[in-house]
Amino acid sequence: MSRKVDSVKDINDSKETWRLVVRIMDVWSIVNNKGIEHLEMIVMDSLGDRIQVLIRHDHLLKWKEVIKENMTCIINNDSVYNNDFQWKVCDHSKKFVFLGGTTMKAIELQNIPPKGYFFKDFGEILQGKCKTDRLEDIIGAVSEINHIQSNTPVKKVVVSVVLKDLK
Repeated sequence: MSRKVDSVKDINDSKETWRLVVRIMDVWSIVNNKGIEHLEMIVMDSLGDRIQVLIRHDHLLKWKEVIKENMTCIINNDSVYNNDFQWKVCDHSKKFVFLGGTTMKAIELQNIPPKGYFFKDFGEILQGKCKTDRLEDIIGAVSEINHIQSNTPVKKVVVSVVLKDLK
C-alpha cells in the first residue's frame, strides 16, 4: 500500500519525510560568487498551494537533467527547513531541500493546473501590503531608467527603474 500524499499547506516541522504530488511551476539555477551552482524551484499541489525547493550543489548532477518545468511528479523524502531564502517567491514559511534519499517519479496528472501567475496589484505594493523579501508577479512596463551602475564590487550591473501600472 502506498503512503498518504501530503498537502503543501500542511508542511511543517512535525515529521522528517513528506510525500508530495506536485507540478513544477518554475526552475532556475543560481551560481554564487564562488562559482558554486544550485537549483531552486517552485512546486504546486492540486489545491494551488506552493512551496520553494532547493537542490544543493552536491545533488545537482542527479537532478539537473531530470527536472523539467511544468512536469507533474511524486516527490518523496525531502527535508523541511525554515524558508530563509533572501528572496522568497511564495508565502510558505518552509522550504524543501532535496537530499541523497529524495526520490522523484514523473507522472501525468491533469488535476494540477499548469503554470500560473499570482499577480499583485500595484496599489497593494504602493500601500506597503507586500512583504519586502518576496518577489511578486506584476503587470507593468518600464517607464524610466533612473540609474545604471556597472562597476560594482561583485561585477553585477545594478539598474534602477520606474514601473508604470498598465491596469
